[in-house]
Amino acid sequence: AEVGADRLLNALAAHQAYSGPLIVVDFGTATTFDVVEADGAYLGGVIAPGINLSLEALHKAAARLPRIGIGRPQAVIGRSTIPAMQSGIYWGYVGMIEGLVARIQAEYDNPLKVIATGGLAPLLAEGTTVIGVIAPELTLDGLRLLAERNPAPTLSRDRIRALESD
Repeated sequence: AEVGADRLLNALAAHQAYSGPLIVVDFGTATTFDVVEADGAYLGGVIAPGINLSLEALHKAAARLPRIGIGRPQAVIGRSTIPAMQSGIYWGYVGMIEGLVARIQAEYDNPLKVIATGGLAPLLAEGTTVIGVIAPELTLDGLRLLAERNPAPTLSRDRIRALESD
């Protein structure tokens, strides 16, 4: 089965730092939810459109909707177009997070810690109680762990010269 390297790196780093079982939510180009077993095995997950992708789609597909940034709105009910869009995106994603975490928890049938990563993790965590830990650099942490576990081979100067002369 094919799984993105970033998702596997997130799973590796999250399990190393927080043990399992857990759900890793990554707010990137896509918003992913990945389930990691107690022993560190990657179980699978969910892929949904990312927030910025959704914002761009609204702007491009609906002629009169402007390009906007993401932020936590003051109210759910927007009194004009931009606040309504911000509310729809922010609270819609918070609802997706809560809904998918609840469905994954029900299907897994054991409590799972929820770890959030990606640049928007702190902003979205403000709107929900289901995110237990914010780890914004999880992918880089996973890359570091992978490099530590699989160090590059060292070559002697003689071996390097031999390779260069080939």
